[in-house]
Amino acid sequence: MLGGSSGERLCTPSTSAGPFRIFSVAGFQNRANDIVYCPPIVRQQSQHVEDSKAIIYFGGDVQDFPESMETNRDSRGYMKYNLENSAILLREAFPRSHIIVIRPVRMEFKTFSCFDNFVRGNNAGVPDHTPMNHALQHLEKLLQNLSQRLISIPENEILDQAAQAAAAAAAVAAAAAAAALTLSNATVTSESSSSSSTGSDSSQEMDIDILQVQENVTVDADGAVIFPIVSAAAAAAAAAAATTETGASTNNVSASINNGNNKDAAAALNSHQQESHSQQQQQQTLSKAASPPTTNNVEHCNNSNNSNNDCGAVSQATLPTQPQQPRPATPTSDNNPLWWRENLNLDKSKLVLIGFSKGCVVLNQFIYEFHYLKTLTPDDSSMCRLLSRITDMYWLDGGHGGQKNTWITSRSLLETLTRMGMNIHVHLTPYQVQDDRRPWIRKEEKLFTEMLRRLNAPITRHLHYDNQPANLMTHFEVLQAFCQHVHSLNQQHQQLQQQHGGNNEQPTTAAATNNGAGSSSNNLLDASEEAK
Repeated sequence: MLGGSSGERLCTPSTSAGPFRIFSVAGFQNRANDIVYCPPIVRQQSQHVEDSKAIIYFGGDVQDFPESMETNRDSRGYMKYNLENSAILLREAFPRSHIIVIRPVRMEFKTFSCFDNFVRGNNAGVPDHTPMNHALQHLEKLLQNLSQRLISIPENEILDQAAQAAAAAAAVAAAAAAAALTLSNATVTSESSSSSSTGSDSSQEMDIDILQVQENVTVDADGAVIFPIVSAAAAAAAAAAATTETGASTNNVSASINNGNNKDAAAALNSHQQESHSQQQQQQTLSKAASPPTTNNVEHCNNSNNSNNDCGAVSQATLPTQPQQPRPATPTSDNNPLWWRENLNLDKSKLVLIGFSKGCVVLNQFIYEFHYLKTLTPDDSSMCRLLSRITDMYWLDGGHGGQKNTWITSRSLLETLTRMGMNIHVHLTPYQVQDDRRPWIRKEEKLFTEMLRRLNAPITRHLHYDNQPANLMTHFEVLQAFCQHVHSLNQQHQQLQQQHGGNNEQPTTAAATNNGAGSSSNNLLDASEEAK
């Protein structure tokens, strides 16, 4: 499992706004989940923790970390919707919210998402819903411990890693631009020259791939970030890619480092850098990234888990495109890029629960537990605070491998859900509700939607891509359609506020969806007929 032993904890920030991987976050009793987290990118006007919002996302089959998806033949084609990209997509739709993507505790055959910590299921993740599986308690504990883990990471180390990632991204962009220019020139030259340029372009693509996977940062048990050598190697690879001969040999060294041969690879890199020192002097903007002393220090950093400050200094020195910038010794609330950590207490935030495909089984289990807590154990007030903070629930093209219970159809359960007053949203594609091989999905979704409407629940329903053939790609693309829908509602709300002289603060999800509820009522009726 990525992250090594239970004593190792990893996070991988690509910028100071994430996404971060936080491994083995403790929950209820002995349960734990890996989490991908993105902080808000737009600051709320209100500083009260109760006014903050957390988006909780449960993904579907196939969705995993990109390196896991890349090694699976069936998952590789859907890399665009890996868990980190999904977090970024949600962040764009909810820029004022904390984004929390909960990774399944099991990925059977690297394909089937199994959320055992929330709902019992078989090896394919087909759920076995029970009145109480402590899924809500697990979610509350995850939010509490995630807050503590995020606060415990030293601020300067997050910012240093963010600077490295920004420089690596700039190097990737430069390499891509150089590759595109080489390819463009090749089309107007002779065939032999074109062939040579193609080889050079292939080398550039290799550099890009190496850089893209070298952003891991280890967080030790005390919360300190330990910088690996991969960022420095990536920077060296990007620097050497600017020259033909140097680029080819550095690629091999960087690839060796990626494969875990750190000591030998570092020595090879050191030797290579001494041989090409005269060439690198001509590259004034890149020479710092590949000097021999830096290589030795990076090797030491990789072999010593206690040299955090030295590692951070070395990594910062190896950036090829971004010079060191002084930071205030004591950043204030106004200029601190990590303002999102102030008063961070995610379990006290307003909660929006989103399930996509297989992830909807977790939302269904929550409904069972709502009913248990509100009806079967009404005197138990231990979860009342958490339940009162759930404002919205989104079902995005729900489905699983079983032949029943894709959607909740029990009237008593849906009555309890309605009494809780949260906004309910259903987004669908023909892949799930127009598949004649699985007619129970269409029937159950129709019962779920129509019963909630008859109970006067605040529900909206949207059928996307209804004019396109049903296929797995449009099933995944419902994520984009849903995020675009939320973004459009927010823009409409902001325009209305500007027209009426109100403030420009982005609406809460509940307000935004209520604004759209009236306009979508006719669509809801039409969609119900389509689901027959």
